Amino acid sequence: MGSQHERVQEKCRTPFRTYSSGVDTEIQQLLQHFKSLHNRDCYYITLLCLTTGARWSEAETLRAENVGKDRITFVATKSGKNRTIPVDPDLAGQLRKRRQIGRLFVTSYKVFKEGIQATGISLPPGQLTHVLRHTFASHFMMNGGNILVLQRILGHQSLTMTMRYAHFAPDHLEDAVRFNPLAAVDTM
Repeated sequence: MGSQHERVQEKCRTPFRTYSSGVDTEIQQLLQHFKSLHNRDCYYITLLCLTTGARWSEAETLRAENVGKDRITFVATKSGKNRTIPVDPDLAGQLRKRRQIGRLFVTSYKVFKEGIQATGISLPPGQLTHVLRHTFASHFMMNGGNILVLQRILGHQSLTMTMRYAHFAPDHLEDAVRFNPLAAVDTM
């Protein structure tokens, strides 16, 4: 059994395989599977988790009243505090077309589990739907996102919780060169 740091690193590594092109074929495969189903609730819940970092329960219980033109407000959060996240206006529009009031989706956890099995995706134990949140956070940092912004998006009360994703930032230590007090001074 490794150190606590090694266990956290293993649990938080990019959950889906990312190839050099940056395309996550497992994510695409999973989304395609859910999109092919008659009931697309699981597809939209999965999209929400991957585009907002929402927990499965937050996305699954989303109400139509909480979908704006380009924002979604999650009200049934773990912390009990509302969290508003910007989203692509096209996604928001698709969600608003589903219904105008009430819950947007039926319970779809079992459908998600069956989709993971059907696509042959292997996940760490205990990470079934939470893998989507980890994937969002990992990619947010890999694409140059700010750790403080990520903290707000995920709704973490402390930065310590969010720091598990800091190592995904491609140049997270390069800021020491750019932002030190002598960066603009010719010292050589």
